[in-house]
Amino acid sequence: NAEEKIAWINNAIRKGFTALEKLLMNCAGKYATGDEVYLADLFLAAQIHGAMIKFQIDVEPYPTLAKCYDSYKELSVFEDAIPAKQPDAPAPTI
Repeated sequence: NAEEKIAWINNAIRKGFTALEKLLMNCAGKYATGDEVYLADLFLAAQIHGAMIKFQIDVEPYPTLAKCYDSYKELSVFEDAIPAKQPDAPAPTI
């Protein structure tokens, strides 16, 4: 059923975010691996955005990921790349 699927997805995201938080907490700067954007940031930005928007995951328990995401939002290239801004994005539903 749909509720079980969402619960499973949320659990998987939280497990992944917990692991990422532990991995990045001692090496992150402004971005995931320092103060410059690297390939890891491209993937991480999309994962965090999707988790927050599609599955309403709260990133407060993951301060390193939250800080990185705040830094990503300051960059127009990341903001321009979010799915809702793409030409083929579905119309928002209410």
